[in-house]
Amino acid sequence: MPSIIENASPRTNFTTVADVLPSNVLGGSRLSYYVAISAILLCIWLFQPDKQKCGVSAPFYKASRLKWMFSADTLVKDSYSKFRDAVYQIKTTEGVRTIIPASLVGELKGLPEDTLSARTAVKEAMLSEYTKLCAGQHADTLSLLLKCKMTGQLARMTPQLKEELEYIIATEFPECEEWTPFKIQPFMIRTVSRLSGRIFVGPALNRMEEWMDVSINFAVTAFIAVIKLQFFPPWMRPAAQYLVSELRTIEKDLEKAQAMLTPIIEERIRDSEIPGYEKPDDFVQWLLDALPEDQKRDFYIQGKVQLLLSAASIHTTSNLTTDCIYDLAVHQDMQEILREEAREVLEDDEAWGRKDSMPRLKKLDSFIKESQRLSGNVTSFIRKVMKPIDLSDGTHLPAGTSLLAPMAGVAIDARYYSNPDVFDGLRFWKLRQQPQSQPQSTSSSPTTPSPTDDPPTNPNGRWQFTSISDAAMNFGLGKHACPGRFFASCEIKMVLAYLLLNYDIKLRDGEGRPAPNMFMMTKSPSMTAEIMFRRRSAC
Repeated sequence: MPSIIENASPRTNFTTVADVLPSNVLGGSRLSYYVAISAILLCIWLFQPDKQKCGVSAPFYKASRLKWMFSADTLVKDSYSKFRDAVYQIKTTEGVRTIIPASLVGELKGLPEDTLSARTAVKEAMLSEYTKLCAGQHADTLSLLLKCKMTGQLARMTPQLKEELEYIIATEFPECEEWTPFKIQPFMIRTVSRLSGRIFVGPALNRMEEWMDVSINFAVTAFIAVIKLQFFPPWMRPAAQYLVSELRTIEKDLEKAQAMLTPIIEERIRDSEIPGYEKPDDFVQWLLDALPEDQKRDFYIQGKVQLLLSAASIHTTSNLTTDCIYDLAVHQDMQEILREEAREVLEDDEAWGRKDSMPRLKKLDSFIKESQRLSGNVTSFIRKVMKPIDLSDGTHLPAGTSLLAPMAGVAIDARYYSNPDVFDGLRFWKLRQQPQSQPQSTSSSPTTPSPTDDPPTNPNGRWQFTSISDAAMNFGLGKHACPGRFFASCEIKMVLAYLLLNYDIKLRDGEGRPAPNMFMMTKSPSMTAEIMFRRRSAC
């Protein structure tokens, strides 16, 4: 669950919009008017001079803005192959960014916010001043609840999640008695919305179409608003905000969320006075208990936090789940391997709710991590330098420098991953089988990823899907690592295990893996691709 909430995860590519973006950005009855205005703004944006004010003494990788708009992953890989362990700069669609290699990230990840800020970087990237995409004073409370209430008690949530998964499969998934083509990504978005909503807002809301609509589309609307605002220079944005209709939609969505949550919260506050009252077990209640007394009836806070949670979790989790399904369709030999593991671990209904069941799906864990390696973030480690920093290689980072790490490049670096261009679903499972005394590397190179920032639960815990390191930053790094990644892992494993146990999966005859969509450093799986499913006979 990578997040746009300031201290959750420093990642900005958080949603799937590429398949719907053109109609949304240029939609409306006066299409020709919007096309003309957009063309003018595009020209201004493309040809406005780049002013590098920070004075970083590092080389530039040059590419046109249009290439960065539609091929950022390719350009990051290409630039990484040229500079490797050196600091360099790129002129992206979002402005000038300084790229920090994995070998130097370790010097930066522990610096305090007043020196190197993730919150400021994310606020600026999300244009939070206009989009309201920040948790503000409640960021720490939100992060703490995700870590303590959600991550710490995953096992008790699993039966609820399985019940919700079975419901949406029964109501929205085709019968598939024979091989049946199905657009899996739109379905997966709704599935993750239902699963997350079951824990976020409880069963009273999570199946309501109105709630699903606002929770799914809030992130898309916000992302389009950010894109539109980025076409205007900063000095124009205070006025230009009134031309961006999505900003008004954001306000309406916040009002809708508040209206739907208000009667639920009022009822809970009222019922809490009844002796023996048993509080519901969901995020609405956790936040209600955590808020100070004078904010418990501030229903706007609850609505905003819930939509931020949705924006941070639904699309990122559904994207990766879809990518895993695409990879299962390509690598059919993995299906029976993972299916056999699922049969062994999830032998009966009670097994789904056992504390150790999901962690025991180690081969599936490896498969998910490998899919994420090749289909995950283009960049990560988004930071803003607040005070000057000098790196060990002599690079000086003045205040105001915007940083990124080239994740798409690191992911295919043979020094970190042997045969990096090859999809190996058991890559990380094999690494976890190595004796602890052996070098924990995927190649013979002496340059290896740094140890995970999390205490490992086994000798080679660094290779788990949820583990992070200087070379594995899909979930962020250090104190800003995504606190919801363990919940996301549980959701993804549950969905994939259920599908593997009940269905065979393949590509359409003659077709290859569906190509991803790229737009302004946002990478997402195709929304329109169809995958073939066939129900398996009962074993």
